[in-house]
Amino acid sequence: MGFLILRQAIILLGTGAGAITDARTGMIPDKITLTMIAIGILLNIAELKIELFAVGAIVFAIGYLAYWAGKIGGGDVKLFTGIALLIPFSGKGIFILDVLMAAALTSIVFYGALYSIKYARKGIEWKEIKTGVGRAGLIGAFITLYFFMIYSYKLMSLEGISVLGIAVFFALVFLALEKGIRKEFFLKKVKLGNLEEDEVVAQDFLDEKVKKILGLKFKGVIGQKELIALKKEGVKEISVYQNLPPFAPFIFIGIVIAIAVPGLMEKILFV
Repeated sequence: MGFLILRQAIILLGTGAGAITDARTGMIPDKITLTMIAIGILLNIAELKIELFAVGAIVFAIGYLAYWAGKIGGGDVKLFTGIALLIPFSGKGIFILDVLMAAALTSIVFYGALYSIKYARKGIEWKEIKTGVGRAGLIGAFITLYFFMIYSYKLMSLEGISVLGIAVFFALVFLALEKGIRKEFFLKKVKLGNLEEDEVVAQDFLDEKVKKILGLKFKGVIGQKELIALKKEGVKEISVYQNLPPFAPFIFIGIVIAIAVPGLMEKILFV
């Protein structure tokens, strides 16, 4: 793939700028993400390799579904799409998958440790986390058995299991405490007139009446349709999650790691 150094430089500049703005404001400006997308499109056209658009299109589609479900922000979706268009492949693998693996592993360890410690210092509400602890314990038992089996059959290296094991440990700790952490640090009651675009609904903390009005099911964000329905039924405020931890800084870290270690996913997951 031609222009590789140029593509890498643009990705590093774009994700670096996105990381700074996301950490400061909780948002990734369109001027960063749309510029990356536009340059990626132009470079792919210049190389006459239309198939390079396929990865970007798939990443956008999957990202949009995650955004619709309230799992990631719209800025993240556009950032992932820009990355996928600029560098679709790395060696035998897909570059964005290496980036996401590195970003996920580092962010899970960092945020899992950070918020578990902060929550413990404030005082754990055991009633809030009872279900989460049971779920984390059950998942942890299955994952331990899975790791044992794949190592026994030499389907993954010990180094790969160790790296994933550390991340899984912190992920399980966070999962166990998740509801309490969300309530303590991110849960806000906001008047309908003050809702920002596409707020993430705190469905665990909504009463049944509001849940019925919203009828979100798998959808996790409030749009105009839901806002109109709430106002019609006389609802004055709603519980949402705000000031969620920024992910863009870890995307930048993932970019640096993925460029430095091509084929990262293959190296970790396979012997």
